[in-house]
Amino acid sequence: MRIKAQVAMVMHLDKCIGCHTCSVSCKNVWTNRPGTEYVWFNNVETRPGVGYPKEWENTDRYKGGWVLRNGKLHLRAGGPVSKLANIFYNPNMADLNDFYQPWTYDFQQLH
Repeated sequence: MRIKAQVAMVMHLDKCIGCHTCSVSCKNVWTNRPGTEYVWFNNVETRPGVGYPKEWENTDRYKGGWVLRNGKLHLRAGGPVSKLANIFYNPNMADLNDFYQPWTYDFQQLH
């Protein structure tokens, strides 16, 4: 795939109604090539707080990323055997409570 240009959007989220028009138009522009029909990379988040799921950057909790052991990089989620054992179930996934459903504008409760 040859990238011809980079595009970015900045929107005033106080005026966002969560209609996903920006996501749909972005998807239509960037997924017009074979093999990219199911790409979804622009998510509109209209809820207050630190993002979703809670502690989404916590690589220890969700076993994401890499760790350096004995001078070699290893997946934090484990090797091929553990990945094969959990091929149909990810024990480190966030559950519904981590997405604060239903939500309110009580900022102290969200953190």
